[in-house]
Amino acid sequence: MKYLTIDTTTKITALSLGEEGKLISEGFLHTRKTHSERLIPMLEQLLIAADWELKDLDFIGVVNGPGSFTGIRIGISTAQGLSQVLKIPMIGIGSLDTLSWAGWGRKEDTVVILDARKNEWYSARYSWKDNRECLEPPKAASPEDLMIELTKLDKEFIFVGDAVPGAKEYLQKTLGEKAIIPLEYQYLPRGAYAAYEAWEKWNNKDITTDNYKVVEPCYLRLSEAEVNFKKKNVVN
Repeated sequence: MKYLTIDTTTKITALSLGEEGKLISEGFLHTRKTHSERLIPMLEQLLIAADWELKDLDFIGVVNGPGSFTGIRIGISTAQGLSQVLKIPMIGIGSLDTLSWAGWGRKEDTVVILDARKNEWYSARYSWKDNRECLEPPKAASPEDLMIELTKLDKEFIFVGDAVPGAKEYLQKTLGEKAIIPLEYQYLPRGAYAAYEAWEKWNNKDITTDNYKVVEPCYLRLSEAEVNFKKKNVVN
């Protein structure tokens, strides 16, 4: 089976083409252009390079959050449009689960941290000792609260996610040698990670493909507009 993955949950546009769980090609762009400017041209380039056509795809995997509210909507709407036109199913995959593949084969716990703004991270913790195990499920928390949890554990941690660059010094100061920071190309979102996660989920799905017609965004918390709306209604 051939499939496409789309990840626009951060400032990085990451796409991949996969076949039977094997990565065929991936695209990675971290520029000032918006996802809407980069997404379709990148997809066209990947298809040409792989000598594929859209009609060859059997399903689409889209990363549905948590992450940037706008980015999530762009990714899902693009996947939804392609799914409807091509008449193929789509599946949603979590951004934190997807990035956990950066820790595959590592003995340390993998801690994914994404920038959630407002002095918070979207985070989750995983173990790859045997199969992947989610030790701490996705949540939005302050860096301080997360560090309190991790300092209690007698473990080493590899940190991945788009919050790593800004948090590197803080992590190493707080956790010392227990904090392991990989190279940038390893800790940022990549099409390859989504290719593995989408195939994993596709093969473990427990409902029919007829149900994969709508992918709901996973925000974990309310948007700024929703927060302001609730505050306004409470006052009134």
